[in-house]
Amino acid sequence: MMETVRYNDEEPVTYKSDVDRYLLETLKYGLGLTIREVYPMLQKMLLEGLDADAGGLLEVPFDAELDEARQECGRQIKVCQMLLEGEVDRAELVLRNSIEWCQFWSVRAPTAELREMFGKSLKRLVESPTAMEVEDG
Repeated sequence: MMETVRYNDEEPVTYKSDVDRYLLETLKYGLGLTIREVYPMLQKMLLEGLDADAGGLLEVPFDAELDEARQECGRQIKVCQMLLEGEVDRAELVLRNSIEWCQFWSVRAPTAELREMFGKSLKRLVESPTAMEVEDG
């Protein structure tokens, strides 16, 4: 089965199987990216499995420009959401990613108020999830 699909946001893509299309489109729409952007991610995940750093999908770009960092943060939020909804427990991986983003934004956020807010969130995440539960009631 060879099927060519036309998308509004990219060039047509030809799939070899329904499974390929399903996997790639799930990532495309889940992450808000193009098939050509998600293809290497899926390929790496399938070939190497999701290792401790999610195959490099959750690397925080500490030296990125703020607009680029904002976009990457949004993509990683979607990846973390998908990881938490999956069958394999990836909560520790998502927690580590959240801590790294809070570290990033506690230093690089554009206003003092935002830096302070992320600093407080970072402290809560690092201290312990149990402390957060008690504090939240």
